[in-house]
Amino acid sequence: MTRATNFLPVIPALLLVILTLCATSTVAQAPRVERVSFDPGTSGTVIDDSIRGYQIVDYVLSVSAGQRMVVDMTTNNASSYFNVTGDGARAAVHVGSADGMHFDSTLPSGGDWVIRVYLTRNAAQRDEQADFTLSVHVGGAIHMPTDSDFADSDAGGPDYWQVTGASTLNVRRGPSTSAAVIARAHRGQVLRNLGCQTTANNRWCHVQSQNNLINGWAAGRYLTEGSAPGNVATADREPEFEVDAMGPDFWEVTRVPAGDKLNIRSGPSTRYSIVASARNGALFRNLGCRGLGAKRWCHVQTPEGKYDGWASGAFLREGAQQPSDNTPITIPSGSSVGPDLHLRGTGEMEVRWPGGCTVLYNPGGQQINAGSTCSQAQLLGSALIVKRFM
Repeated sequence: MTRATNFLPVIPALLLVILTLCATSTVAQAPRVERVSFDPGTSGTVIDDSIRGYQIVDYVLSVSAGQRMVVDMTTNNASSYFNVTGDGARAAVHVGSADGMHFDSTLPSGGDWVIRVYLTRNAAQRDEQADFTLSVHVGGAIHMPTDSDFADSDAGGPDYWQVTGASTLNVRRGPSTSAAVIARAHRGQVLRNLGCQTTANNRWCHVQSQNNLINGWAAGRYLTEGSAPGNVATADREPEFEVDAMGPDFWEVTRVPAGDKLNIRSGPSTRYSIVASARNGALFRNLGCRGLGAKRWCHVQTPEGKYDGWASGAFLREGAQQPSDNTPITIPSGSSVGPDLHLRGTGEMEVRWPGGCTVLYNPGGQQINAGSTCSQAQLLGSALIVKRFM
């Protein structure tokens, strides 16, 4: 009897250990990892997903230093958020529970950046579910590799070139910017090398698509040595070119209601993030369109080539061959306290802060003047924004 009495207290202790182990195994779940890629010709994507309880999902993107990342999240659960963390970093640069559901920043380093979606601890303990939509955009400056064979000489060269340094590359009938555009290749595309030549101090390379249907000339500064394409069935390949290259060289924004702006997005749909906006009269380079009628979307680029995105074709008409007006293009900060960057057709740049401070820069990035209400911190911040843009 004494032995049984001494043994009884041990049973609750064992039960407590078992329950603790079970709880620990429930909490400690490895994140689900999803690598994110973009469709050819786009600088972003839209992800629809869900998590429950202690589930975590990490979306991994390969980026370059100096690129701009924009992330927006909508969710049916107010306790779900996203964090953004740099490659190998211990601390997040954006913590959703404190910084909100919008992230827009120039990335200080390259590599694999992670967007982590999660539920707060209280919601996870209640085993709640979150259905969310994540819109991701990555664009801006691309640092070209320096250890590859670039198209910088007439002699020799690799069997294949790879498009780099531009989201889309014009392929023309001849080795000149005055030659007609016959197609557009996307970043990462592999083209057969048919030889290069120098024309008016510019390198031009004769290239051919893998299916031999496109044969033309491309600027050598956007080509670097590539490897032979794998033996992939034609039906399984992504489209090699934007063959819808018809239309004017420039589009002009039109028919936007008074006081409103046309949104420029990271992909051909209203589901993609807004990366810029423009008023009636703004001019963009035409990089090709998709779809017809009200569903027509056009890939456009700012005249100086710094930014590109997608705009609804319903608000575009043929524009002048070269920008000549002062209609600005706006690149929003996405923050209630941060400034917006306005690009004039003349190449000048305005940094506009909430509260009235405006700082004006010439096309070379030198400050021309600043408002009397601008603080020293705003002047320094403006200079940093313009430097990153250039």
